Parts: sequence; structure tokens; C-alpha cells
Amino acid sequence: MKLAEGLLLRADLMKKIEHLQNRIRPVLIVTDNKTPQEDPVKLLAQLRKAINDLEAIIVRINKTNNETIIEGQGFLMEALAKRDSLKLLSEKLRVIRQAAQVNNSSYNNQKATLEIKDLQIEIDQTGRAFREVDSKIQEMNWLTELKD
Repeated sequence: MKLAEGLLLRADLMKKIEHLQNRIRPVLIVTDNKTPQEDPVKLLAQLRKAINDLEAIIVRINKTNNETIIEGQGFLMEALAKRDSLKLLSEKLRVIRQAAQVNNSSYNNQKATLEIKDLQIEIDQTGRAFREVDSKIQEMNWLTELKD
């Protein structure tokens, strides 16, 4: 199984766990002698299995991320951290740029304390770096076998 397939399986298991929890909730308590529409014991067993399966796939994904090298980036785990930090920086820079833009029509005596042009250049560079790292990660996800 490729790493990308493992990531998809992880996402599916997380959805399945949420779905099972939502199915268990309404069958926990019944009135009088009524029987629940589904067996809560069986649903709980399915939930436990899905959580165990999730744990196993997360271990395999983490092991793969910690042992796979991306040329020029180090380990895949490091590239993932770099991508996350670039995304966070890009988001924060955009918020700062928006806050620094002065509406000239209402307060003529206000001016930005940062150069918007320079900030935009950094935003563009950060976005480009994010896309480059993300592309390498996506490529590795489809080329790398998931570790056991």
C-alpha cells in the first residue's frame, strides 16, 4: 500500500469512527420494553475495531514519515513540518496585510507602519515555497510504500 492510500484510509477511518459514535448515541437508552433499532454492543465492537485500525495505520504513517527522505528536504516528517509552518506564516501574513491596509477615504491622517508591497512579496514567496514543498510531499505520498 502506498503512503497516499494509507492517508486516505486514515481519513476514512476517522469518518467511520465519527459515524459509529453518532449511530450508538440514539440506541443507548430506550423507553419501556422497546428494543433499539441497532445493537449497541455490536456498534461498540465496530467502534473499538475502527479505533484499533486507526491506531495501526497512524503508526505506519508516522513510521513512514520518519524514515522516508525527500531530496533537498530531509525526512518526510521534516517536510510536513515545513509545509505546516509555511502555511501558518502565509495565513498570518495575509491577516497582517489586510489589517495594515488603510482606507484612505475615512482617515486621512493614518498610514501603515509596514510596507504593503514588501509584505506582499513575502506572501508571494511564502506561497511559492509552500506549493513547492507540498508538491514534493504529494509526489512522495504516491511513490512511497507504507512501512510495516
